[in-house]
Amino acid sequence: MTITLTDELEELINEKVKSGVYKSADEVVMASLRLLKAQEKGMEALRQEVMCGVKDIQQGRFTTYGTDVELKTFSDEIVSL
Repeated sequence: MTITLTDELEELINEKVKSGVYKSADEVVMASLRLLKAQEKGMEALRQEVMCGVKDIQQGRFTTYGTDVELKTFSDEIVSL
């Protein structure tokens, strides 16, 4: 496989190797791809949670707060759990 990088990305990889954090350009690329995979997995999980929330709203399972004080009280209750 051949990959073409911009000068900026190549320099970033070289900087990471020179810093000693990574032993080779391959390690930098592999770490980057693992991070991308984790980010995509996290985005999918977030999307699923948002869709659950949308379904709850569509089915009338939600609470409306009329004031900032009510919302703050609710927020404080969640944080203290």
